[in-house]
Amino acid sequence: MIKKSYTIEEVARARISAVLALGHSKTALGALIRHVIVSVGTARNFEQCLRDFLRWQVAQGVSIDAPVVRADIQYYLRQESLRWRQKTLDQHRQALSLVFSVALTHFNAEVPTITVGRAYTVEEMELIANRQAPHNALGTRIAFHSGLRASELFELREAHEFMPEPNRPWRDDLFTGMPDGVIYRTVGKGGLARSVWIPKELHRELQMRRLATPVTIIDRKVRRTAWFDVGGGQALSQSFSSTSLRVFGLSRGAHGLRHAYAQGRLETLLEMGLNPMDCLEIISQELGHLRPDISLAYTTKRKSHAPEN
Repeated sequence: MIKKSYTIEEVARARISAVLALGHSKTALGALIRHVIVSVGTARNFEQCLRDFLRWQVAQGVSIDAPVVRADIQYYLRQESLRWRQKTLDQHRQALSLVFSVALTHFNAEVPTITVGRAYTVEEMELIANRQAPHNALGTRIAFHSGLRASELFELREAHEFMPEPNRPWRDDLFTGMPDGVIYRTVGKGGLARSVWIPKELHRELQMRRLATPVTIIDRKVRRTAWFDVGGGQALSQSFSSTSLRVFGLSRGAHGLRHAYAQGRLETLLEMGLNPMDCLEIISQELGHLRPDISLAYTTKRKSHAPEN
């Protein structure tokens, strides 16, 4: 019998599939959560990391189906630490540790990580939204004022239609200090269902765009259900970035809208006299992270603003 020859892509996909647990909640998985992948986005990123490793392996003259030992991976990461930034290095370490079930040493990347503020001002956001198609303009404004990821705009529903994920340490003072608005729900990263606040005027515009029948949208290989005709996902990100390039000659990405939300909330909560750690926890839950330390990544201020046209 002739043994089939597999490609790097096929091997990477098969190995990632072996640790996939899509559709299962983190609460139900319990301690197993550390040994599986529950997000399509993480699966996609980890599969790319595995392809990188397999290509390196082939370049060393090793077959892609040869046994992999911890020393091989350590040597690979040590080499790549000379040309990668820390975030890229850490992601590859996490992916390979999970796929090959080995504990790997943390390496410090030799390429420095330069932290640059990404937040857009409300004036800059409006200059972009005013040049977008109406459904994308609405998505841009909601993402800015409500802190949503682009993909979460597809999943928006009114608060009474479903509840945020139970058994989570939700604070009872979320959206403190917000002006008049309406609570919606959405499904975010890792399938986390949470509450979001939307300004009253955007709520009215959103309701005017309610679809007669929900539609299914495939966004970055993830199947989502949309109840409103509002821009979201990869299409909105591309629209936002291309429009920002036309208006300002640069783009900080649609994620810069979440940065703006976080920074605005931090300023509001601190002005209200809240403890800084409480501020970070509130922001993390409103952004759908549930880890206060992650909020710090959104607080870097920009050194200069893009010129207005």
